Amino acid sequence: MDIKQLSLSQKDAADLDIWLVEDHRLPIINIEFAFIGGASLDGDKHGLAYLMAALLDEGAGDLDDQEFHKALDETATHLHFSATRDIINGSIKMLKKHKERAADLLNMAMFAPTFAEDASERVKAQIVASIRSASTSPTEIAAKRMMKLAFGDHVYGNLVKGSEETLNTINRADLQKTTLQNFNAAHPYLVIVGDVNETEAEQLVMRIFAGRKLGSDNVDAIAEAEFAGIGKSETHHMDVPQAVVNFALPSIAQNDPDFMTVLVLNHILGGGGFSSRLMEEIREKRGLTYGIHTSLMPLKHGSLITGSAATSADKMDETIKILRQEIAKMHEGGVTDEELKNAKTYLTGAYPLRFDTGAKIAHQLLSMQYFNFGIDFIDQRNNLVNKVTKQDVARMAASLLDVKNMAQVTVGPTETD
Repeated sequence: MDIKQLSLSQKDAADLDIWLVEDHRLPIINIEFAFIGGASLDGDKHGLAYLMAALLDEGAGDLDDQEFHKALDETATHLHFSATRDIINGSIKMLKKHKERAADLLNMAMFAPTFAEDASERVKAQIVASIRSASTSPTEIAAKRMMKLAFGDHVYGNLVKGSEETLNTINRADLQKTTLQNFNAAHPYLVIVGDVNETEAEQLVMRIFAGRKLGSDNVDAIAEAEFAGIGKSETHHMDVPQAVVNFALPSIAQNDPDFMTVLVLNHILGGGGFSSRLMEEIREKRGLTYGIHTSLMPLKHGSLITGSAATSADKMDETIKILRQEIAKMHEGGVTDEELKNAKTYLTGAYPLRFDTGAKIAHQLLSMQYFNFGIDFIDQRNNLVNKVTKQDVARMAASLLDVKNMAQVTVGPTETD
């Protein structure tokens, strides 16, 4: 894959660094971008960034919400924004023949959103409805409580969607302020993939980001997160059919030299579906759950190994017992040669599937930018996986998989319910 690096200077703003992949097979252009900030900048108004992202296509410039959506439909433009704990992310998919109009719509959404009262109240109501629905879901409750248990008073422990109470405190001035803070951030990440050459890409970017000002470096505004959940556990009782357990351990950053080792470790432990240890021991051998999995959560300022499982209340204690035994077993004894071989085969073989569409390519390249990987990472990645040794996995298992450090949240009925 030929990835070109471009750098554009804007008056009164930091340079825009672009990764461009030309693909002229179809007249389609995919752009993905991200700005450091997101929910971490919400302050006490939890849900502010999430609400802002949801409102950006609900009227901008001289277009109200219906007119804006009509303009997107007429040009077959797909525009999406989202807010995470670390970033505001945006993506746009456009036809080449409509690229100027699509660029103007994106520019208006970022730098001239209207935040009309009727649209704001309607979207707030939609978010509140989703929050209320989640309040009756053991899975959602366990996930939210786990983030609070893992990160305590750090901003990562806050609710990205906020709560009904915090959303009701957010006004138009708050939305305007966080929009400026996020989209004028000093370190944007930007990827373009599709039917566009260098000159066209530069012209498109200048059109999209016209009006951007030099903002603060939001990276420095977010503190490093310590793992606050060491050895802690919570139990929440609900009148529901099944119980859910979520668990977490502190991990390493995605740009850490040992990250590929942890990727392999996680695949063997619980990230590899039916080939993982936890699935084999807890579902296949004992029938305690329909599924159990682990995954890596590499946040910008603090990372986790997380996992979850659902089962009946009378089987939860045994499920947790076996779960902890298997984590301790890998902590003490590492993995087998066969497990390592199978994990490498899957992880390297499945990697090309992340690049089978323009949108996927843009997403993967943006992630590479965000975690400060080199532009040649795609070519190096599978070699890095294949270099992981059994000793490497044993070393990281000994470092990370100490069950005494594990945070645990259980939500569900009591056995007598």
